[in-house]
This record gives sequence, C-alpha cells and structure tokens, in this order.
Amino acid sequence: MNIHGITTKIVSTLGNKESLIPVMIKDGVDSASLTYKSFKEGGIIEGIDRAIDEFGTQAIWIGGIPFYKKLIDLTLYKHARINPDVDPRIFNNNEYASWALKNANGIMQNDNIQSVQSAIKKCIRNNGSAAKKLYTAKVISATALTLITYFLMTKAKEKNIENNIRKELNSVNDHNIPSFKGIGKKLAEAVMFNPVHNMKIIDAGITTERLMCSRNKTEFYEHAIKEGGFLFFIYCFGNLIEKGINNLSNKFLKKPIDLKIDVLMDDKLKDSIIKGSLQKECNKLNFTELTITQKLDFLLNNPDNILVQSAKKAGIIKTTKDKSGKSFIDTSKYIDFKKLEELKSDLLNLDKNFKLSGENINSYLNKLKGLKVLSVLANIGISCFFLGYLIPISIYKYREYKTGTKNFHVEEDMKKSIK
Repeated sequence: MNIHGITTKIVSTLGNKESLIPVMIKDGVDSASLTYKSFKEGGIIEGIDRAIDEFGTQAIWIGGIPFYKKLIDLTLYKHARINPDVDPRIFNNNEYASWALKNANGIMQNDNIQSVQSAIKKCIRNNGSAAKKLYTAKVISATALTLITYFLMTKAKEKNIENNIRKELNSVNDHNIPSFKGIGKKLAEAVMFNPVHNMKIIDAGITTERLMCSRNKTEFYEHAIKEGGFLFFIYCFGNLIEKGINNLSNKFLKKPIDLKIDVLMDDKLKDSIIKGSLQKECNKLNFTELTITQKLDFLLNNPDNILVQSAKKAGIIKTTKDKSGKSFIDTSKYIDFKKLEELKSDLLNLDKNFKLSGENINSYLNKLKGLKVLSVLANIGISCFFLGYLIPISIYKYREYKTGTKNFHVEEDMKKSIK
C-alpha cells in the first residue's frame, strides 16, 4: 500500500463514528495522563491504584465485548450451526430476506468454505427467529459479562490496595517510625449493531459503579468530574466538533466535507464530476418511489453507478468474493437505506458546490481532502487536549480545594480504618 493509501486508511479510521480506534486513542491519552498525574501528585499507592483502574478498565472496556462475542460465536453459534456474520437485520423484512437469499453469491468472509447462500438459508428458517434471538442473546450476554469482569477487577484492585497499606503499616510499626418496538426497537438496534453505542452501556455501568462505590465524598466528586468529562468528550464533543467544522467549511468556504475520505479520494468520483454525470447517476435511484426489492436490484445491477461505487467505498455496501476472486455484493450484510440516502445528498451537494465554485476539479478536490484531514485531526487533537490535560488538572484542583492537599485521601482513610 502506497502513502496515498495509508493516509486514506488512517484518516478514514480516525474519522469513522462507528470505529473504536478514535475512542481508544482518546481514552488512552486520558488514562496515561491521569496515571502520570496520580504518580506525580498522589504518590506510589495512588499511582498504582489509578494505573490498575485506568488501564485495567480500558482493557476490559475495549476488549471485553469483542472477547465474549467471539467466545459465543465459537460455542453457541457453532452448536446452532448458524454463521455469526450474517446480519439478522435482513430478516426483519420478508421482502429483503427473499432478495438476499435469491441474489446471494460468493463465500462468507469468516469461512472460506461456506457460501453466502448457504449461510443465509440456514439463518432464514422460521423467518430468522433463531438467528435473531441468538444475536440478541449474544449482545446482552457479552455486555453483561464485560460489566461483571469489570466489577471483579475493581474488587480485586481495592483488596490489593488494602493489602499494600496493611504491609506498609506493619512495616512502620516494626521499625517504630511515625506514619426491538418503536423507540425501544430503534435504541436496541442502535446498540446491537454499532460497537460504539454498545460501549456506552459499558461506560454507563462503569460510571455508576465508580460513583456508587466511591470510598469517600471527595472521591465521589472526583469520579463525577472524570467520568462526566470523559463521557462528554468521547461521545458528544467529537460529533459537535465534526458537525461544526463541516458546517463552517460548507457555509463560509463553500467546501462540503461531509463525505468520508475514502469517497473523496476515489478517482471515479472525480471522473463523474468531470463528465457531468454525478447528478444524473445519483438521481437514477429514487428512494421514495421504489420498493425495497427495486432499490436493492438497482444496487446489484448498476455496479458502475457512482452512488453504488461510493456506497462501497463508504462501507454502506459490503462486498465478498468467490474462490476465483470475483467480487459480489455481500447479501448477508444489511444495507442501510437511510445512510445511502444521506450519501446521495452529500454527493449532490458536492457536485452543486463545485459547479458554483468555478475552480479546477483537481484544485477543488485537493482542498476538500485537505480540509477533511484537518477536520479529523482537529477532532482527535482537541478532545485529547481536554481529556489528557484539563480534566486531570481539574480533578487535583478540586481535591486541593476541598481537602487542602493533593495527597491520596483514600489511602489516609484506609490507614485510619485499618488502625
């Protein structure tokens, strides 16, 4: 992969709202900064307490759900002979399910033997009832097991801290030294099919546990500052920054950068703009007048259409291959028409703004790409500044204000309790 491809991949990943990588980077900066500050201001015991709490929590938070989901795939799914990579959303509509089975081609990406058609056929029995129930059970179980693992780690950490303090006190004494319907259905689907939304449940559990199990009042408010800031800057602030930069670029610079970098980097997009065919091609797919089958057939039968190509680049349409390497639309993966319609709107907006700009196509697209890269980096950078610098300082400033010292107050409380 060349520099062009590597840059596109990095920016695409960092700017993907459904990717865990940006969340991991922000959380890593937050954890490292808080741990460093704890060692510096609070001493060894608080530093160790914070390190276990932050990095142990991060490992469980990031890896817990994928680990338990994989475990369920290898046990329950294998026993039921259901392929876990078939998206159960395709069974919510009989018309969609029939189309998916009829037009299935290629082999499953997680199985170099099983065909897509065979995988869907096994899942589609009884209207996909077993597959949908199994998937729901997997998400709920993986989330619950991750939270249980976190709670067990927390108890083990507290026991470890208490044992260290006991050893320290013993040493001091020895040496004589002083011391799925309607809104509910939409929310359920948002959580089950989006890993970032699924993480919010884990965060809610972690935040609740930390607040309820705070070892004194000062620690409670420190957790409130830390967790409140973390949740805001991880899940809300980034979206606000992105939306703000996109609006400013669109309104004042007349440069719409809502499209993913993968789409902007695609030479086929540039060719369709040069030919003046982008608007015509996009408008061939009418979302309001066509049935589900007609819309899906359009995507299947028009692989050269710029909207279809852009949807593949944006990850809205997934593809698979057969053993000879021929590519097909993977009908075992759900195609979200809402996202497809948003993509169409963004493409048409870009085409309109380019025509009004009077610029050279290469200059215009290069400016869009540059602004998109700056937008993604600004999003990550600003969030990391708040998480890695301002929040840790705020916690210790609050502690100093309330207690008159930056010392680890929990350690002092434990020593008094043990004595």
